[in-house]
Amino acid sequence: MMFLKHLKSPFSKKASKQTVLVTGGTGFLGAHIIAQLLEKGYIVHATARSASKLHSIFPKATSEQLKVIEVPSLTSDHSIALKGVDALIHSASPIFGEGVSGQDLYSGAYEGTLTLVKQAIAAGVKKIIVTGTFVNLFDADFQAAFGTRLLTEKDFGSITQETIDLNNDGMRVYQEAKTLADKAIWDLSLSNPKVDFTVLLPPAIFGPQLSTNATLTSSPSSLGTNGFVQMLFAPEYPPVPIGHMIDVRDAARAHVLALSTPPVPGRAKRFIISNGTFLWKDVAALVRRRRPELAARLPKETSVPGPQTSAPMDTTFAKEVLGMTSYISQEETFMEAVDVVLQWEKKFGGKSL
Repeated sequence: MMFLKHLKSPFSKKASKQTVLVTGGTGFLGAHIIAQLLEKGYIVHATARSASKLHSIFPKATSEQLKVIEVPSLTSDHSIALKGVDALIHSASPIFGEGVSGQDLYSGAYEGTLTLVKQAIAAGVKKIIVTGTFVNLFDADFQAAFGTRLLTEKDFGSITQETIDLNNDGMRVYQEAKTLADKAIWDLSLSNPKVDFTVLLPPAIFGPQLSTNATLTSSPSSLGTNGFVQMLFAPEYPPVPIGHMIDVRDAARAHVLALSTPPVPGRAKRFIISNGTFLWKDVAALVRRRRPELAARLPKETSVPGPQTSAPMDTTFAKEVLGMTSYISQEETFMEAVDVVLQWEKKFGGKSL
């Protein structure tokens, strides 16, 4: 990839002259992206359902550094937020769970994403970065994720508009809607060759939350994927089959690095970012060792964890192009996640489920 040294990105100019719109600004990942952008000197426009909540996460940011635009939903009109923007980072995503319909997930993950991307193109935005997910790489049966074949950025799930069923369980609809959006973005890239598209494919994201006082609510869903760690405080292991992970700070870093990465001729900038695989049993052992006072709350010795995704994933492209050569240790990431769970318990009372 030595040829990359000779390519130029419009973002090779001083970061302070660049304005980036980040969607989902109060989200787990979105807040970290904003923090890193501000640290690098970017001007940030951010969307959120609550401007006051986002401002409370970044109380020291001036109005020149951070402009917040309230939008009620993922499918809202973002044309005002896109004015004067050089790049878009679309990190907002619907959360599947109780009370969230398949139509809601599809509208947010697919329709909302495509509408926003088209609005960005119409507004003259030349750099568009979208947060995908590693589950875009395989079908809803997860067979490839449990297999031994190397997964690469060229892999896609086989779902189509004709075969998606919004009556399926939330996780499946979410996965398939995100995959369809991923595919549609690359279709759009063919008719918009002057726009630089990037899709990032992280697995389960864990780690610290920015300003837990502002971001945590009484709902466990406010924990984001750290909620999976919350589920470890139970007699049985979490029924969570995801076994690939990344620290939220590394995931955010990849998005920021993508801003200064030029187009790669003849290749879609679709990046797998991952810090490998983990086992819930190992996480429990880590907590017992580092926090022995929590040992009694962890799964009992006779508990048997379920299978977790373990397929090898090729992160070479992200390493060579983005410079993602190292990641925060899994031990640090999971202990930071445990701290978030304990803060949530302390703030809202009681113990995790």
